[in-house]
Amino acid sequence: AALGRPGYITLDRSSALGSPASRTLPAMRVRAHAALARLFEAAAARGERPWVDCARSYGLSEEFVGEFLRARGVRPDEVVVSSKWGYTYVADGKVELGEGEPHEVKDHSVRVCFLSAQPP
Repeated sequence: AALGRPGYITLDRSSALGSPASRTLPAMRVRAHAALARLFEAAAARGERPWVDCARSYGLSEEFVGEFLRARGVRPDEVVVSSKWGYTYVADGKVELGEGEPHEVKDHSVRVCFLSAQPP
């Protein structure tokens, strides 16, 4: 979540993710892919299947995870991916927004649930 939505970490964000200037979209993508690679290596060493939890409300986490899985040719039976529906991230990677500007928009309607369940 933190790599897909850099404002998500609230404690010691700078030591975990660097200065705000270093939290560019390309940099966060590289960090996310590196973290996923470490997760897959650790799971393989233990003979386990990795589990990745992401959501649209976690910013670009679904995008980053999808890119990683496709680039590595990971099959659906080789990983567990969980997600949530009903949230759309709208902060565009910004931690600080103007007064009243939301980081995410919630819509838990049945329509959105079914739209979220459709493959891209």
